Amino acid sequence: MNDKDARDIAHLRRLANETDPVPEAVYAAAKAAYTTRDLDGELAALVADSAAAEATLAFDAVRTGPRQPVEPRLLSFRGGGVQVELEISEQADQLCATGQISGALAEGSVLERADGGVQDLDVDELGRFLVIGVPPGPARVRCRTVAGVRVLTSWFWL
Repeated sequence: MNDKDARDIAHLRRLANETDPVPEAVYAAAKAAYTTRDLDGELAALVADSAAAEATLAFDAVRTGPRQPVEPRLLSFRGGGVQVELEISEQADQLCATGQISGALAEGSVLERADGGVQDLDVDELGRFLVIGVPPGPARVRCRTVAGVRVLTSWFWL
């Protein structure tokens, strides 16, 4: 590539960033997708989503940002011998995640957010948990099986 081509590409890149910048939520989701790679962990894949009839992805096709959760939104994940059931809802203007984890230890289960935040899940003897006041954005559940294998759900949008 010659100098003129490099200058033209830089100019086009600058124009694109000024006229149609990539939304911060897209950067957050890309970072979340990148950090999904975990060679030591099993992935619990999304097997059911009540919002799937409306869309199968967390983002519109044309960089318009994240979709808002369908109220209430029900998600099911399976993999690595673990099943995670989640209900995302809004109560008193706060996002809530209610769920149940089967096949995993209660201690050490957390809700991870793409911004690096981690919230411990207070899982009871039946595997149930409730998290109130969760900030919106990409998140996933991390837990351990009885055998000690780390299991991560795929990322989902709160």
